[in-house]
Amino acid sequence: MEVGCFRHMMPSSFWKLMRWLNIGPERKLNAAHTLLRRFIKEMMERRKIKTGQVNNDDEEEGVDIVSSFLDDPYYANDDLFRAIIIGYMLAARDTVGTALTWIFYCLAQNPNIVSIMRNELSPIASHKVVAGVGTMVIFEPAETKSLAYVRAVLMEGIWGKDCLDYNPDRWLSKDRNSLRYVPSHKFLAFNSGPRMCLGKDIAVMQMMTVVASTLWNFDVHLLEGQSIEPKASCILEMKNGLMVKLKKRDV
Repeated sequence: MEVGCFRHMMPSSFWKLMRWLNIGPERKLNAAHTLLRRFIKEMMERRKIKTGQVNNDDEEEGVDIVSSFLDDPYYANDDLFRAIIIGYMLAARDTVGTALTWIFYCLAQNPNIVSIMRNELSPIASHKVVAGVGTMVIFEPAETKSLAYVRAVLMEGIWGKDCLDYNPDRWLSKDRNSLRYVPSHKFLAFNSGPRMCLGKDIAVMQMMTVVASTLWNFDVHLLEGQSIEPKASCILEMKNGLMVKLKKRDV
């Protein structure tokens, strides 16, 4: 992401020269690519050996994404295969992590919002406790999919005349049971139109399950004395990260 931001701000001739000379951010990117390619190559070789052993022993083989690509002749080109696997490994890693950091930062300062979220989660959590799931309640993607308020919390950000107010309610319909319709071009976190992010639903699913499970099981408190400021980046990362204290809830 840092190199992407750097390339976006600099003339293309400048960063291309740095790439040719292998200096600066381009050198870091090249080193990262080399490490990732070596890791994926070793993973592919191990998987091919394992697949051969399974076929020889007539054992049942597990299903995974690497095997599905290895068995498809369309991805016989190793360079194409490596590029796809790197995409799967890195997609949403920085974006989801950055979004969750800012979400927990905002929620830690708005306990009233957290209370509303817990009220929405309560019926699901009560059922899981009765079913004997255990003291730590983990919400599944299918359970959080229909939670309108939790989804509204994820969508809240700079919006409208009162953009400085953290107000997830702006995303809810009048009956507060669903999200109100907003054209995708007005909410560009996942882009819009033909360039809409293919991983949007997966990213939202991941964030909803993490936020729901964390806030139901723990109270999140910000540690004092830390400097909170954005970092110059394509995805507005938090410059110094976020330090919090988690306290187990008695539920």
